[in-house]
Amino acid sequence: MNKYLRITEFVWLAMAAVAAITTIYMFIIGARENGIFCLMITLFCAVMWNMRRMFNRRIQRDAAKREAETKK
Repeated sequence: MNKYLRITEFVWLAMAAVAAITTIYMFIIGARENGIFCLMITLFCAVMWNMRRMFNRRIQRDAAKREAETKK
């Protein structure tokens, strides 16, 4: 399961990076409305990546606590 959680974290990060590049491209070519839409997608992907990252860290912390308690 840990591998799945890491993969989803990197997928959101990759999507945020692609959306950021698309946003920059849209603003460069002058498509302002499309650029703003892509910017919203970039922000959404960044928020989802951050939520996934925090969730993964919490799961790892809880697993470490359970492992330490079982060793006692």
